[in-house]
Order: sequence, then structure tokens, then C-alpha cells
Amino acid sequence: MAIVLFILIVDQVVKIYIKTNFEYGESHHILGGLLNIQFVENPGMAFGFEYGGALGKYILSIFRMIAITVIIVFLRKTLKKDEINLAFIVCLSLILAGAAGNVIDSMAYGLLFDRGGGYPGIAQWGGSYAPFLQGQVVDMIQFNVHWPEFVPKLGGNLVFSPIFNIADSAISIAVLAFLFFPKRIIPQETTV
Repeated sequence: MAIVLFILIVDQVVKIYIKTNFEYGESHHILGGLLNIQFVENPGMAFGFEYGGALGKYILSIFRMIAITVIIVFLRKTLKKDEINLAFIVCLSLILAGAAGNVIDSMAYGLLFDRGGGYPGIAQWGGSYAPFLQGQVVDMIQFNVHWPEFVPKLGGNLVFSPIFNIADSAISIAVLAFLFFPKRIIPQETTV
């Protein structure tokens, strides 16, 4: 659970710092220009994908909360077993932390901050811009790596254009690990 708490704390500290210190759309290049820190918000899923307006946002948030509950129950049962696959625990913890980090944004940011979505200026504590579960998710990380010019149809474009956050990264790392190393990560018996 230390992994979950660490990722949640870092995710929320970074999001709150960005939201209260960057103007919407403000961008800074770091690591020699390989990475952009650009403040955007999205109402939907990872990497800015949306799902069906306000109702879709409620459905997505409820799905995330159910997934969080299932993962917690599954982790608790798994940790009680004699043999523990550490990689499996780490991957589930990454997914749990990522889902929880984005649910916190949806649950609380609309109630805690005075503005969300595209806006001029810097957000302030207080006020409210959206009801419970309708807050915007703060995103800020973008890879600034372009395809070489000689690559047909892709040349000059970003290799990966979505802007994401630490919570999205945690989920993505776990999913990629499950996809590329399933035999090492997924225990033979995975019953809830």
C-alpha cells in the first residue's frame, strides 16, 4: 500500500501545484525539450478521451469507484496468501493509485476550485465550478518527441500527442507490464 500512497500523494501535489500556479494552456519545456509540462484539464478518461457528457462522467466515476473497491478487495485477499507475486501486487497497486488519483479530481476539484476547463488566469482555492463527480481531471505531461521527417504521413508529427498525468502514467505502466510480461506477472490462480 506504500506504492499507492506515494503515487497518490505525488499525483495530487503535482496536480494542485499545476492548477494553482499555471495559467490554463501554459507550457514549459523540460529535459532538453523532450518533455512539455502543459496545463490542461479534461472532463473524461485518460489522455483526454470523453464519454457522453455529464451522464458519461457520472458513469465513468462510478465505474472507477467500483474498480477501486474490487482492486482493494482483491489485493487484500492476495496479500493474505502464502506465496505473493510482488510484480502482480505492484501492478495492481499502480492501477489502484491511478484510478484513485483521477477519481479524487472528479470528486473534489469541482468543489474546491473556482474554475475548471479552459479559462484565463490561475485557479484559486474556494468557490465551486462543478458538482460532485463532475470536476475536471488535471493533465500536464506531454512527450515532445517527433517522428523523423522521412516517415511517410507521420513525419514531423508528435509520436504520442495526448497530455496526461501521473495517475494515467501509473495505470499505463501497469497495463503495459500485464500485456508484455503476463506469465511473469499474472499468478496461475487469480480468483477473487
